Amino acid sequence: MKENLKEFMDDPWWIVTDSVAETLENELSKELSSDHILYAKKALAVARREDNDDVVYWIKDLDKFAVVHLTYGKEISPNFPKTELYTLAELETHCKHISSLY
Repeated sequence: MKENLKEFMDDPWWIVTDSVAETLENELSKELSSDHILYAKKALAVARREDNDDVVYWIKDLDKFAVVHLTYGKEISPNFPKTELYTLAELETHCKHISSLY
């Protein structure tokens, strides 16, 4: 999955290592309330922004990528952590837009 992202992940995005991915996956699971769209779904961290707490996860159950703004706290609202779902093409557009600002 990470190979698909390398073509368009430029600053401030970077592909995460397996050890960083595991840490980010654990953090996401700590934050989700039982009403969150990603709750109980397998989320694989694949990339993150270096300038904020946005992380890109692959959500196989949804066949989508999720850009999640981690809060580093336990959330009770289904609206947090803020999550946006994207197809690969949509994610590419989103990431390139962010990169164009740098």
